Amino acid sequence: MDASYQNGLTALAGGGQTGATLISRTFTRFTTVATTADSALLPAASAGLTYTVKNAGANSMNVFPGTGDAINALSANAAFAVAAGKAAQFFCVVNGTWDAILTA
Repeated sequence: MDASYQNGLTALAGGGQTGATLISRTFTRFTTVATTADSALLPAASAGLTYTVKNAGANSMNVFPGTGDAINALSANAAFAVAAGKAAQFFCVVNGTWDAILTA
């Protein structure tokens, strides 16, 4: 996958998996996270995919996997929190599961 960038995104107000802002570029930077738990959505977990998400907003945001997928040891469809000022890398080794690394 070639590197692609997207800046200035707004996380879905009120949060939730349905209707969450789609992460579609290799590197994505959210600048508007108006309230805690506003959300973004990863595409379906397919082996070989990697996405880096930066939360440059004012509040913690939730990143959801694609419907039926999981992140780390969370249950299917559960959100992964990315605090304000943090970045997370999501990578897929096994279809249906995202692994995540969160910055300190």
